[in-house]
Amino acid sequence: MRILLQLGCALAVFLSASAAADSSVWRISKGAQQLYIAGTVHLLPPEQFPLPDEFTKAYQQADVLVFETDVRQLETPQGMQLLMQHAMYNDGRKLNQVLSATTFKQLQQFATAQGVDLKALNGFKPDFVLLTLMQVALQKAGMAGEGVDMYFLNKAVAESKPLHFLETVDQQLSILLNVSAANEDVFVQQNLAQLSGLEQQLTQIISAWRSGNTEELSELAMAFTDTAEGKQFYQALLVQRNQNWIPQLKQMLATKEVELVLVGALHLAGDSNVLELLQQQGYQVTKL
Repeated sequence: MRILLQLGCALAVFLSASAAADSSVWRISKGAQQLYIAGTVHLLPPEQFPLPDEFTKAYQQADVLVFETDVRQLETPQGMQLLMQHAMYNDGRKLNQVLSATTFKQLQQFATAQGVDLKALNGFKPDFVLLTLMQVALQKAGMAGEGVDMYFLNKAVAESKPLHFLETVDQQLSILLNVSAANEDVFVQQNLAQLSGLEQQLTQIISAWRSGNTEELSELAMAFTDTAEGKQFYQALLVQRNQNWIPQLKQMLATKEVELVLVGALHLAGDSNVLELLQQQGYQVTKL
């Protein structure tokens, strides 16, 4: 089930390809203080390895590896219980009650196309349902690989590098599985419009990530913010979390250890992204 958490913010915003040749790794510094921060793709097909050289260089310089959250916890009974607590309605509501008849029918049609019986998911929130359908679609397409985050997490564990996490699993689940609250219909409609071309979209995500075109990523990160609901989704998924991470990053920069921080690529693009917030705090941001 950890793949659901690895999908992360990809549920709400999809990226497209860019032509620029660049990297998705930055050095953050102020005087002798420094750390590295890298944008990641949470799911990556096996053929996309090896990773760009900049990732390897940053990893070799790092004393500590920092991730959004510890997705390994979702493989424990306690983690599964926590996931269900956040994923299901606890007040007796059903999916077909919170969605309009039209939206529910469209969601049902997409689920059927993926070989999923939506009746089995009727007690779950639309956030979880869409993540589940995305997971099934990507697995069918052979594109649900371990991703950049898991690659480095496994590598760090094998090499006994210290680990740090920006959010608890409880915190991240609380965010990712409640984005649609009070705007379920709009949330499902916006995401269904993107999920119809999921395989192509992920291919484009990977292309944009490998080339590191920040302007392109910024434009696409802001794509849904032309509506009040879209601004709410963007604020919950990205801006608020970015702001929550800055004090932690500043504490890391005050230590002698060098950290490599790995977060989803959209956290490093668009308004109030992590790199912009660090620059506002007086840190120098240099792309590798």
